[in-house]
Amino acid sequence: MEAELATLATSGATTVVALMASDAWNAVRPRIVALVRRGSATQEEADRAESEMDSERLEATAVRDSDDPTVVADLEAVWRVRLRQLLREDPSASVALRELIAEGTAAPGPVHNSISGGEFRQAVIQAGNIHGDIHLG
Repeated sequence: MEAELATLATSGATTVVALMASDAWNAVRPRIVALVRRGSATQEEADRAESEMDSERLEATAVRDSDDPTVVADLEAVWRVRLRQLLREDPSASVALRELIAEGTAAPGPVHNSISGGEFRQAVIQAGNIHGDIHLG
């Protein structure tokens, strides 16, 4: 059971740090806050953990721009310990963590589009989804 918790905590840490450095952070932050608060014994601990998480988010964003693997590894280590402790204290948190991992790893990465092969003298539209008619004037 301990090995399974360690694996889940490692996967969760990697996912959380990746989400911190991504544009998806604002969407998943409330769920991560709720997860962190589950492991807090007091309101003061919960507030401190949330404040630390916001500081770590700033670090992760800075790392994204600089590609410093050391900071990423350090943040992942902090989260690995934090999540492992949470899972030991509250095994039911594994359900929420697994859902977060599934959502975080399923999030699409950046999209890069290119057009090649000649000259285009008309409008070119690139989109993930287009619903309805498009009229260009």
